Amino acid sequence: MRGHTGLIVAVLVLGTLRANFINGGELSGDYSKLSGIIIPGFASTQLRAWSILDCPYSPLDFNPLDLVWLDTTKLLSAVNCWLKCMILDPYNQTDNPECKSRPDSGLSAITELDPGYITGPLSSVWKEWIKWCIEFGIEPNAILAVPYDWRLSPSKLEERDLLTFETALKLRGGPSIVFAHSLGNNVFRYFLEWLKLEIAPKNYVQWLDDHIHAYFAVGAPLLGAVETVKATLSGFTFGLPVPESVAAADNQNLQTVATALSKVERLWKL
Repeated sequence: MRGHTGLIVAVLVLGTLRANFINGGELSGDYSKLSGIIIPGFASTQLRAWSILDCPYSPLDFNPLDLVWLDTTKLLSAVNCWLKCMILDPYNQTDNPECKSRPDSGLSAITELDPGYITGPLSSVWKEWIKWCIEFGIEPNAILAVPYDWRLSPSKLEERDLLTFETALKLRGGPSIVFAHSLGNNVFRYFLEWLKLEIAPKNYVQWLDDHIHAYFAVGAPLLGAVETVKATLSGFTFGLPVPESVAAADNQNLQTVATALSKVERLWKL
């Protein structure tokens, strides 16, 4: 995962959340009430099946709650079925009629994509970071994950983020420190722009003061990401045993996400 230095700094910041008071109007309250909200990057959230799909010529079928992203066993043995659960319609981003997948929830959805003795360490995303937080003495309810369906455009993910921030405020009684990685930065920035249009300007500023204490942009593609060009033209396999021609077809179904990674849209600029 990129941005290890930024993550270490973020851990140090979380480790300083003790009972202190700040004057000057920025934050007046107990630092122990702060929480950390993690917004993962592209392809960094587990996706699980939300339907039943029988896979011909394979002993492995997809049942509700089965891991889709990432289950390397089913990817290797039933790649066609796996693709049905992964690919969205390129025009309206709807699910395949035969299979649908949804993001998992909680911190476990962003720690390892394919848990296992061998595959776990190879697919680790936020696991080490969360272990560091535990070593620093961070309470369990002080860290919230925001798993999302990274196949969708940010415009389809708006209201979910609002609920997460409200939950954090209710649990801890204070604002949150936001840690966004890669595509998660553009999702977060889009959310702020959407919120600005949904509520009155004076209420928007007050909402930011009440809910967000700091924002760490880790590996943010603010000027774009070059890998999206390769993904669009020839396919990007993430190191998986999938032909690039198949990956290219899949990436074509993720054009809205590729656009989000390749440049910063005018609407997202703060």
